[in-house]
Amino acid sequence: MKNKLSINLEVSLVEIILSILIFAVAGVIMLTCFAYANFTQVKANDITIAGNMVQTDSEMIRASLSTEGAYEFLSKNYSLIHEIGKSRQYIRYFDKEWNPCSEDEDEYQMVTEVIEENEDIEGSMLAITITVQKSRPYPFIGKPDETVFSVETKKFYPIFGNGRQ
Repeated sequence: MKNKLSINLEVSLVEIILSILIFAVAGVIMLTCFAYANFTQVKANDITIAGNMVQTDSEMIRASLSTEGAYEFLSKNYSLIHEIGKSRQYIRYFDKEWNPCSEDEDEYQMVTEVIEENEDIEGSMLAITITVQKSRPYPFIGKPDETVFSVETKKFYPIFGNGRQ
């Protein structure tokens, strides 16, 4: 007597291939999402670090008591790339770990532009723009020479004289 409960376990080769194909496509999509998320996290960390570095340098320039003090800070920490009239541009290079490095092995560039405005008998005004750029694009998500962080600020340096303070 045959068993009345018979299970038909015949699966065709086409069904197996289709199920493997579905899992392969899902796996590729998930790996792409994980890679994208990883580089998005790297970009977010870069923005945070660049923001801290830009803020530090901006505050150091603004804390100086004169334009000469600001230029002294910049010349100690940066390289002057060009000077046109009352505009000066300085640059610093950083590697992947945000350590200062040479231009050959740079991953990030911090460019500081200082423009002297409104120099008169009362004092002088410096317009300061600090920008951090990435030399190589982020994989999947970036463009070459992408700006990571930028800030613009101004500082007025009064001239103390004629009994005024």
